[in-house]
Amino acid sequence: MHVVRFTALAALFVSVLPAAAQTVPARGSDGTFDVATWNLEFFGDPSQGPSNDAVQLRNVVAVMQQGGIDLWALQEVVDTDDEWQTLLGELGTDFGAYLGPEVSSTPTFDQRLAFVYDRSVVQPIRTRTILESEDYEFAGRLPLEMQARVTVGGVARTVYVITFHAKASTDTESYNRRVAAADALKDYVDDRIARGEEVIVLGDFNDYLVGSTRGGSFDSPYDVFVEDEGYVPATLPLQQAGINTFCRSSTCTSGDTRDHLLFTAGLGDLYVSDSADRYGELLTAVPSYTTSTSDHLPVLAQFTFMPTAADDGPEADRVALLDPAPSPFRDYTRLRFRLGASANVRLEVFDALGRRVASLAGSFGEGEHAVPLDGRALTPGLYVVRLTAGDEVQARPIVRAE
Repeated sequence: MHVVRFTALAALFVSVLPAAAQTVPARGSDGTFDVATWNLEFFGDPSQGPSNDAVQLRNVVAVMQQGGIDLWALQEVVDTDDEWQTLLGELGTDFGAYLGPEVSSTPTFDQRLAFVYDRSVVQPIRTRTILESEDYEFAGRLPLEMQARVTVGGVARTVYVITFHAKASTDTESYNRRVAAADALKDYVDDRIARGEEVIVLGDFNDYLVGSTRGGSFDSPYDVFVEDEGYVPATLPLQQAGINTFCRSSTCTSGDTRDHLLFTAGLGDLYVSDSADRYGELLTAVPSYTTSTSDHLPVLAQFTFMPTAADDGPEADRVALLDPAPSPFRDYTRLRFRLGASANVRLEVFDALGRRVASLAGSFGEGEHAVPLDGRALTPGLYVVRLTAGDEVQARPIVRAE
């Protein structure tokens, strides 16, 4: 987290923005990877969104500069010339950005996706649109994926972050398009899980995680994620508590929860428990927030890359077979281990009768590793994972669920 005040570059744009920016309470911290999704409501288009685009811009700049968020996933960036370029100039060189392509299927509005990130924390490796064959299902707003090297507290990890803006409306066709889009996205992320990669998915889902805006008898389009133990629907407690992220009133006491964040279970140990939240402070910190800035509140979460207390001490310098994630599992899990130094490693999985059903051998460097296990061919039940590294042999149980 890097909280930015005003830079010399920002001073060049002072004549563009009216009045002084608001004082916004920070929600990020130096010891965590702080991510947020934010629908900016027709950013830069006063004919459709907030009527004063200069005020909207000023408020967005204040939130990004002072909020302490390391990676913003944005939806509804409309004015990609004047307003977007001014936003980047105001944020200064401490921030980087990536603007997604034009909406592809002859849209009524060109609502683009984007990332804005703190350069001291996030180093993009690759950013691209995905699932091009599902253009209709995603209403032309193809998901935007960033592969990034994220460094927190001197610890670096490679993480994939995907943002999307689902088809809106409660009619049957729109609902079916959300269902199809969710299925396609789930298949895509499942493939990343099978390769041992960790993914955060966040954005404007335009629906609930349980139930649907379509009506009480309809299932959520995102049941495929919520019901899979390989995923953590971090914002589900917000919906269950009736905490709105889409606001139909100035206090956001009416509305619903349709902005969400979920992640693959391999990140579960790094997630700061109960940190998924809406940025509710903006309702009071930013005057007339829901009409001046957006009808959506940002939704955020925190991850820590620092070792837990259990990782401290002599054991951290040796071999450790860690708990598989997830366990129990259905189709896929990750066999996790830590090495105090480079070593030749053998991982083996045995069934309850002692028969070896999977194995992998290779050379691994110092640090923590996660090897994907495709368990779809395994019978539900108890298995044992055995790690051999040099003279060290360790074992742990693992369960494949029904």
